[in-house]
Amino acid sequence: MARSKCPSCEYHEFEAVHVTTKTGQKFCLIQCVACGTVVGALDDVKITNVIKNAERKLSKFLENLNRKVVTVCNRKNS
Repeated sequence: MARSKCPSCEYHEFEAVHVTTKTGQKFCLIQCVACGTVVGALDDVKITNVIKNAERKLSKFLENLNRKVVTVCNRKNS
């Protein structure tokens, strides 16, 4: 798989930085760790929704996994 590189310094690590504009809009900037060049911007509300959806899906997955583990353990003990 190809590795993303900063267009300015060609470094390959990026970070998410949350910023709020003077008008109160919230964004998540994706920037190079080495030089700080911004390579993308995402609406903070969208990021929050993505995280909440991922948390919900992970929670359901873990609940189902836990039920299956309990079922298997109960079968072994019977």
